[in-house]
Amino acid sequence: MGKTIHRYQKKKNVDKFDFIDQWLPAHYTSSVNLILKENTKDPSYIRRVKNRRMIDAPVIDALYKVSLLNKIQVENEIE
Repeated sequence: MGKTIHRYQKKKNVDKFDFIDQWLPAHYTSSVNLILKENTKDPSYIRRVKNRRMIDAPVIDALYKVSLLNKIQVENEIE
């Protein structure tokens, strides 16, 4: 039973990282730190989480939010 939850969580993280890889803007570390607010991280650590697909839930969520905002902005520019 624990394995199915683990597989679901792993699939969810893979989907998030795929979305992040597709929509993350070129300059993103300062935006991620704005979202993290008081729990800011070093820009090199943020890049390491993204590139090595490390599991750090707050950073992954912040990367996802920045990617989502970029996607919305790009789609609004097209229209």
